[in-house]
Amino acid sequence: MNVKTKLLLVNCTPIVIFAIISLILGLTQFSSSLSEKTEAYLKSTAMAALTMYSGRGYGDYSEKPDGNIWRGMNFNISTETSIVDDLKEQMGVDITVFFAEEAVMTSIFHEDGSRCIGMPVEMVIKKNTLEKGYPLWCKSIMVNGEECQAYVIPIRQESDGTIVGALMASQSIQPFTWAIIKYVFTTMIAMVVILIMVFLFILRHIESFSQKFSEVTDKSKQDLLTGLYNKISFEEAARALCEECHTDGVVGVLLILDFDNFKHVNDDYGHQVGDEALKGFARILKHIFRGNAVIGRVGGDEFMVFVKTVTHLVVRVDEQARTVLNELGEMRIGEAGHFSCSIGIGIDLRCKYTFEELYQRADQALYQAKSYGKACFCKMS
Repeated sequence: MNVKTKLLLVNCTPIVIFAIISLILGLTQFSSSLSEKTEAYLKSTAMAALTMYSGRGYGDYSEKPDGNIWRGMNFNISTETSIVDDLKEQMGVDITVFFAEEAVMTSIFHEDGSRCIGMPVEMVIKKNTLEKGYPLWCKSIMVNGEECQAYVIPIRQESDGTIVGALMASQSIQPFTWAIIKYVFTTMIAMVVILIMVFLFILRHIESFSQKFSEVTDKSKQDLLTGLYNKISFEEAARALCEECHTDGVVGVLLILDFDNFKHVNDDYGHQVGDEALKGFARILKHIFRGNAVIGRVGGDEFMVFVKTVTHLVVRVDEQARTVLNELGEMRIGEAGHFSCSIGIGIDLRCKYTFEELYQRADQALYQAKSYGKACFCKMS
């Protein structure tokens, strides 16, 4: 996965997750709010219907021998249709009046066009409203074979307050479902548009993001003074080359280069001259070692070079070491000059050493070069 793809994922993934969470939370809140509004609407309609029925007659509710339900002597509920039909037309809500456990008046019709008179009361209404006298909000209830939402209130006798029936305001659940679907659809379109805009913005600027990311990554691997690999990145690169030597059957060579008497350079000429000397040394190494080589500053005045070469060209390493000594000796920085270094060279002719084993040999060779008076190189294989 390249840097651009990673940056795109890093920037877009949190936005997508946030959008999904927002949609879920928004849907939950919208559904709850819509349910509360529907409940309040059906409740107010049911209360209005009961008030209208109560205002049409006086006395208790009773069933006459002909099967009709009357309130007092002057109001026949079983034949009164204007209240339920008017409310259905004005409010879009069905009104059903239950006496005992059967509907005696309703605005709900069968498929054959007859009213659903005699429709039995649902068990949940019987247990909560008819038996216990509780008003009841039903988010989902089957009414004449259709899923509905309903609010039910008890009908009480005027004389003693006993419960003789119930009044139900109901409506199909389809409008509620369609409102949810419309909300989800509208919200998703808005989120998709926003995500596309964010994606296009990121895509437009991904090149600069990628470049800046690469610059930061490269700087984390560099020695800030010389621009060479730092200790950690050099060892990672050298180990990788060492493995390649084993795989390809070629020679790996590790050089440790230690600036001679560098403390005296800082003490005699100042740290600025010392820094310039280190940068000059780095330039010499980059000029001499090219191709299959990695170069790093691994300490204050210590440098390393790993070279991947074939057997018959190993002798070139001696030439390169002499060139380093010569060019370093000719380097001048202000009044300072005649710089030198000691070089230890570890050679893996059999293509089997680990980086650590090769380092031990180069380090021993460096110690030997210093014991010979510095300003020279020694090898060990």
